[in-house]
Amino acid sequence: MLAFGFASSLPIALLARALGGALNGNIGVLQTTVAEIVTEKEHQPSAYAIMPFVWSLGSILGPLIGGALADPCKNYPGIFSQQTLFEAYPFLLPNIVCAMILVVGILIGILFLEETHQEKRYGRDIGLEAGRKILSLFDRQQGLGSYDKLQDANFEENRLLVEDDAPPGYRTTEGSPRYPSSRSLSPAAPPYTRAVLAVGSQRRGVSPSVQTAFTRSVVVHIIGYGILA
Repeated sequence: MLAFGFASSLPIALLARALGGALNGNIGVLQTTVAEIVTEKEHQPSAYAIMPFVWSLGSILGPLIGGALADPCKNYPGIFSQQTLFEAYPFLLPNIVCAMILVVGILIGILFLEETHQEKRYGRDIGLEAGRKILSLFDRQQGLGSYDKLQDANFEENRLLVEDDAPPGYRTTEGSPRYPSSRSLSPAAPPYTRAVLAVGSQRRGVSPSVQTAFTRSVVVHIIGYGILA
């Protein structure tokens, strides 16, 4: 954004815009986050509908902000004097404002966005810890302990959800039917079923390689999005 604001010619502006689009990975991150938060398939269409709404809203507000703040020395001579940085680069001010909004969004994500990945959700997050400390300072100034109570309730709920041990009244397995699992399959199972489960267990333990993830179609889409975004 700042490189686009400091652009003094059209080729530099196009290069800065293409670079900003190539480094923009919001779409993939948003889709992954929504898919991990909204696990019910019935609710996923409503959740995914928020992204084009926000995109359309930004397409409306972005040009409004850019047009209102462009060339401030000419449009607002009482605030921005001549022979300054904003006169040499008339489109710098809207890009500075957009960069500040971007920094605020990054800070909010670091401090308050919880991890959505199943394997890393309950790990330590330094950003969330800092965000909770900041909220606790405001909460103490108001003389309320609602946030601490809410965090304790969430911790207790998460502890009960991830607890491995069954309740005391249900720990017995006498008289309960035992079904073969994927780990310990019965020898009487068909050979095809055993082969499919074995291949599936092997695939779950192997991470995809870079060549597998970045196919030709994916690379073409990234290049096109970087030029047009």
